[in-house]
Amino acid sequence: MENNNSRVLIVDDMLANRIILASLLASNGVSSDQVETGKECIELCQQKSYDLILLDHRMPDLDGVDTLVRLKDIFKEQGRKTPVVCHTTEEGRSNINLYKAAGFADVLIKPIDPKQLSEILLTWLAKEDEEVKEEQEKKQQEQKEKSEIHVREEVEKLPLWLKNTSHLDLVQGIANCETAEDYMETLTVFAASIKQKTNEILDFCEKKDWEMYTMRVHSLKSVSALIGARKLSEFAYEMEQAGKNARYTTILDENRYLMEEYRAFQTVLAPLIEDKTAKKAQEEKEPEKKKENKPEPKEKFVLFIEGISSISNKGLAQKLENAGFTVIRCDADPGKIITHRSAANIVIYYPGDDDKSRITVIMNHLGEMCRDDNKILCLVGEGSDLEFAMSLDGSDRVSKTYKRPVNVDSFVNDMESFSFIEDVYHQKKSIFVVDDDPDFLKIMENWLSPIYNVYMFSTGEDALDGLSSYMPDLILLDYEMPGMNGYEIMNAVKSNPETCQIPIIFLTGKNDREHVFMILENKPDGYLLKSSQKETLTDAISRFFAESAFKESLEV
Repeated sequence: MENNNSRVLIVDDMLANRIILASLLASNGVSSDQVETGKECIELCQQKSYDLILLDHRMPDLDGVDTLVRLKDIFKEQGRKTPVVCHTTEEGRSNINLYKAAGFADVLIKPIDPKQLSEILLTWLAKEDEEVKEEQEKKQQEQKEKSEIHVREEVEKLPLWLKNTSHLDLVQGIANCETAEDYMETLTVFAASIKQKTNEILDFCEKKDWEMYTMRVHSLKSVSALIGARKLSEFAYEMEQAGKNARYTTILDENRYLMEEYRAFQTVLAPLIEDKTAKKAQEEKEPEKKKENKPEPKEKFVLFIEGISSISNKGLAQKLENAGFTVIRCDADPGKIITHRSAANIVIYYPGDDDKSRITVIMNHLGEMCRDDNKILCLVGEGSDLEFAMSLDGSDRVSKTYKRPVNVDSFVNDMESFSFIEDVYHQKKSIFVVDDDPDFLKIMENWLSPIYNVYMFSTGEDALDGLSSYMPDLILLDYEMPGMNGYEIMNAVKSNPETCQIPIIFLTGKNDREHVFMILENKPDGYLLKSSQKETLTDAISRFFAESAFKESLEV
């Protein structure tokens, strides 16, 4: 679908949900704009037309139904029909007919299933000649084949003894962990805790501490699914359901089967533990090498794209250079822009061109580029040119416009502020991960530490103590934990004036209607399934930070 010009409007009051939806749409070759309220949706639809609107049902002020009613009036006045799809929690599955009766074209259930979203796009964005549908199916098939080739190549890198085991679905494990190296690390974490965790589960069962028992088998279900231990994950799920539904006799009768399957992995994965022990002994013998951290000099770069060359442009460029910026001037040509794409994080476009089609092409190109690379985009020019450019695709990524004559001092000050925002965004972020499962904490550390500064906490009390001395950029918080649960921890963080601005994304191993609805009621900044594949999780976090930086640039 990459070659069509379809644009979708995402309406959701939770930033993380908008980021995830935008990412999934982009992977289908579909551009999107995002707003967080029904009022903003209505205002934008009065100015721009969309091919599809994904509208959250539960929002403050105007909810999805109220927003839909007003949108229908707007579409009627404009003489067009735009499909509006309701995206809601699992609770909405039983009310699909009611949503459709209210006027929604379709219903999309959260957490969003990429396959279901693709079906929605194929249904409502397909053209009469079916070319779009064929292109989409072709792209999906190519992506599937590429993914399958990658997985097969990574499976081939695994040791022979692991390939010969029947206890693990290696294909699923690699798909979840992305690479053979990450999969082996995850298996090592899993194997190292088997003895301790089986003893804990047995102890809780014997003491009939059903709450802790249910939590432990819930964690076991998530981690075993992650490594491709399907049978073990299914056993754990059955015991979890028994604990939730107070079927304690079932647990007493069948827990031994779970333990047998779990303990079997001590033998299956024994070579990993032996290898880990050998590596640890070798590391203790070798003296630690000191790393030299040489700070890189910070430079401020601006890419100045000119529809026409003028004295005023030259003057603005000179003022920026006097302020310490390196200004790269470039003609408004897609090929030349691509050449300089990586040269700067701030892009200034002067759309002074009589050829409106050229401005349309450049704006579309800059919008996609700045969205993908998280660049700050500003426009400078005559009022009529700016008004036209802001009516085009790509205008949603514009942080600020400057109508001629430009207040030069204000303009330079803004560029200084934008440069600071970009500098902060590109700095290594810090994340607190709070979860009572040590295996999951270790997996998160392995996945996230190459990208972020990661701090691990197994209790809410420890995390709150950590906040007294260090302020992270994000908290990934397990919702269900013994002692302080996720909601109580979030409430403590948000009620403290010193920590209330820290964004919180809930991590959960459950996606049933009741559980997801309960999480969303607490209004976190987002939620992610603990069973998410590595790529899904890291991409969602990256886009969360990118969209936060863009939102900050708009406030300038």
